[in-house]
This record gives sequence, C-alpha cells and structure tokens, in this order.
Amino acid sequence: MKETKFKNTEIGKIPEEWKMYSIGKDCSVKARIGWQGLTTSEYLQTGHYGLITSTDLIEGKVNWDTCVFVSEERYKQDTNIIVKNGDVLVSKDGTIGKVAVVSNIQYPTTLNSGVFVIRTKNEKITQEGLGLVFISPYFKDFIKRLTAGSTIVHLYQKDIVNFTFPIPTLPEQHRIASALTSIDNLISSLGKLIEKKKNIKQGTMQQLLTGKTRLKGFSEPWVKRKLGDNATIQRGGSPRPIEAYLTTNRDGINWIKIGDVRPNDKFIRHTVEKIIPEGISHSRQVYKGDFILSNSMSFGRPYILDIDGCIHDGWLVIKDYSNTYDMDFLYYILSSDAVFEQYIAMAAGSSVKNLNKEKVANVMLFAPQSLAEQQAIAAILTKMDDEITALEAKKTKYEAIKQGIMQQLLTGKIRLIS
Repeated sequence: MKETKFKNTEIGKIPEEWKMYSIGKDCSVKARIGWQGLTTSEYLQTGHYGLITSTDLIEGKVNWDTCVFVSEERYKQDTNIIVKNGDVLVSKDGTIGKVAVVSNIQYPTTLNSGVFVIRTKNEKITQEGLGLVFISPYFKDFIKRLTAGSTIVHLYQKDIVNFTFPIPTLPEQHRIASALTSIDNLISSLGKLIEKKKNIKQGTMQQLLTGKTRLKGFSEPWVKRKLGDNATIQRGGSPRPIEAYLTTNRDGINWIKIGDVRPNDKFIRHTVEKIIPEGISHSRQVYKGDFILSNSMSFGRPYILDIDGCIHDGWLVIKDYSNTYDMDFLYYILSSDAVFEQYIAMAAGSSVKNLNKEKVANVMLFAPQSLAEQQAIAAILTKMDDEITALEAKKTKYEAIKQGIMQQLLTGKIRLIS
C-alpha cells in the first residue's frame, strides 16, 4: 500500500496531492436577496412550486415532507436559487451552518431568504466533492470558530466566502462519494424497512386490540370497562423546594422526571437525580411494574417502571391492575389510538392539553377477560417491537460507522487511491 505523505496548511496537515480552495474564489454563493424576502403568510400547504427553509435541512438532507409551497411568481423571481440535485444548501438564519445536499427533488423548488445555495465553479471540484466538504470536519470547525464566544444568529455571505478547505484529486473525490453513497443507501434501506415494520405493527394493533381479529383458541367475549374500575390512579407529589431534597448518594430514592425517558421508550430503567428518604412523605412512591404517564408533557404516553422511585406532581401513576390486565397488554392498549382519542376528547375546549386522575380513571378499555388472551396478543406485538428495535440499533450502528469512515476519508487518514 502506498504511504500517504502529508503537508502543512493553514488548517493543518493534508495529503500532499490535495489542494486548498476557498468558497470565495472557487464557488458561487447565492441566496434570496432582501427585497425579495418571503413572509410566512405567502407559504402554501399545497401547490406546484416548493420552498426550502432552514428548518427543512435535516441530517445532511432536505426533508421534503416539511417543505411548504409558494406561488409560481415567487418561484420564478430568481433563477439563481432554483435548486438542482447536488446543490449544497447552508442555513444562514436560526441554527446557522446546517447543511443539506439536494437529492431526489420532488417538484420545482426555490429557497427562502434563510438558506444559501453553493455550487462549484472550478473544474477541479465536483459538485459531489463540494457536498463532501460541507459535511466534513473542516466546515464544522469553521462554524465553531466563527461563532466562538459570540451570539451570532446570522451567517453572512462576507463570512462564508472566507471558508477555505482541502479537496482530493477528481478520481479520489468520485471514489469517496461512491463509498459514502453505498453506506447511505444501506442506511436508507434500513430506514424504509423500519417504517414498513412500524406500519405493519400499527395495522396489527388495530386488528388485535379492537377484537376485530381474534387469535386461535380464544372465543370468550371481550368487555368494556373504565380503567379506574380495575386499577388505582394517583397523582404524584413534589417536595419543595426540591433542591433541599436532592442527593448524590447512590442509596437515594430515584426521582423520576420526564427527562429520564426518550420518546420511544417502553420502560423507565434509571434516573438522573435522586432524593433523600425524607422526600418520600412529600411525594408519591411508585414501584416496578407500575405505569406512569405525564399529565401534560408527552401527553398520555405510558411508561412502565422497571425501578422503584418517587414521582412529582406532573406524573400520574396507574397501579393495582394485575388482577384484570396483563402488564404488556395494558401498555399496548394505553398506547392505542382508541385511548389517545379519548384523551383528546377529554381535553377538547382547553388551550392546554393535560390529564388528571379523574380523566384517566374514566377512560374506557375494551379488552379480553382472559389474561391468557391478553398475554398472547401482547406477545405478538412485543415480538414486532423487538424486530423494530433490532433494526433501529442496526441503523444506528451503520450511521456511526459512516461517521467514522467519513471522518477518516475526508481528512485523508484513509485513502481511496489506485
């Protein structure tokens, strides 16, 4: 294998064959000029001409699902900002320095005033190579230096033109882009498979949790009951001031907060904070196997406790249900559209969606009387969840691999040369 020789530049060491370029000299930078500024009142929810804003730049790509539309007049107003596949987009307002490389254009599309479009004008730089530059550590470091110690909320053209960067030879640009595209395609395929599995699971829930489809061997009628008739629902409590009760002692009581859960979590298994035992009498003690749900944040979303602890007054606990409901079955039915629609109806007319113990107690659940049937239904849905979780872990792994490889390829530490 040929040994890579490096040379010193203003941004550090780069391979000898690589050259330094700048946005100002080697690229064009275009944006919607001030007098053409669009107002949100001009945004359309449907139409033929798309508009990309800075909020649509997600993880290096354009999220076409969140794009709005504009009139034909606004679309044609500036041909310089009509986007093409391969264009590099950079946010200049809000969270500055977000990047997306345009691909799979869905419809004729332009930009609002919060986004730059950057294109190569140097034959030694391919557009795909330019895209690699903007997802590289070099651009991230440039933005960090630009914003260090300041509260900059706007990226000016006079600043971005000063960005200097190294670029490999044309053949190596193509090889790097091809290698990363292969990984991207794999990640994209996994993402599509995950969505497909989620849709299948949602359809299965609609069938199994409504009794429309019954599992073989079960024929006993289902019954409709209020949750509160067969479970205890209580509100949490908050010792005040909470700072007086917090402890770093490992033997402290788990203090369960909404920040301890992620949106897709089923179980709560750890907490960031703990309280001293004296806080128990001012709070609500909860135990492994209990359900908790937020009465405002993550509205109505149930979580199963895999730990003991205490909850504040922003939580409700559901307990004493095991004579009537299997734990996993109850989780799925409390997560179902049928229950969520009841919560929405209860909150109708209120400016703030929130729940209390009376509302939750009055939720109607349609369920098998047989715990064995509940367990059989839950087993099917749990298996589906396990498959989805495994695929998501695989996707996360490949995303991490891509980041690692990209870091090496775009700094010349790994070379793709013949």
